[in-house]
Amino acid sequence: MSDERLTDISTIWTTISSAHTPGPKSQAAMEELVGRYHDAVTRYIHLKVRDKHLADEVLQEFWTKLLTGKLAGADKSKGRFRDYLRTVLHRLIIDHFRAKKVQSLPPGDLLDASRPDEDFDRVWREAVINRVWTRLDTYQATTPKNRYATVLQLRRDFPDAPIEEIAQKLAQIIKSPVRPEAFRKSLQRARAKFIELLILELRETIHSGRDEDIEAEIYDLGLGPLYRRYCSATHDE
Repeated sequence: MSDERLTDISTIWTTISSAHTPGPKSQAAMEELVGRYHDAVTRYIHLKVRDKHLADEVLQEFWTKLLTGKLAGADKSKGRFRDYLRTVLHRLIIDHFRAKKVQSLPPGDLLDASRPDEDFDRVWREAVINRVWTRLDTYQATTPKNRYATVLQLRRDFPDAPIEEIAQKLAQIIKSPVRPEAFRKSLQRARAKFIELLILELRETIHSGRDEDIEAEIYDLGLGPLYRRYCSATHDE
């Protein structure tokens, strides 16, 4: 992909900027941010702040800062939006606990943003996968005669079943015969589309958008096995 095309890709950085820029796109951009990260932020805060009342207070402060433009200064030069978001959440938690004075801080991994945070990585990874599935569902719904989401879900639900058996299950769903070979080809294409949508999802969260940075992010998030399997799945059935 050329550098010119990369600069035209809408990323989370540009969404943040749009959300805090007066104009007709502002509300839509803000709704995109909230919808995209509400569940992930909520889960993460509750994992780190085990007191529900305090966790809700931190969440309220985060959404208030977002909605009032206090996060508009996100620095896209840092590259990965997840690193920026993690840092923001860490600081909010620490500041909130320190403001309480009577409360001790959560575990020490919050004090060093340079250290891995397995909780955050896991929540972010699940959010990414869920968004890719949503993209795949949308692709199926808007593409005539496309069944990629259904086919891939069947394989995920029945990982050890023979292709012949899963093809029959698809036939029952669509009320039309499905040959095993046709199912196998559809599964291969569904996996390829899933990887394409995964790359698109990650490209929107990484400022550079370079292929090598996207692949590095895939492995950093622990999605390497899925990536390798789906990329080499043309002969594994």
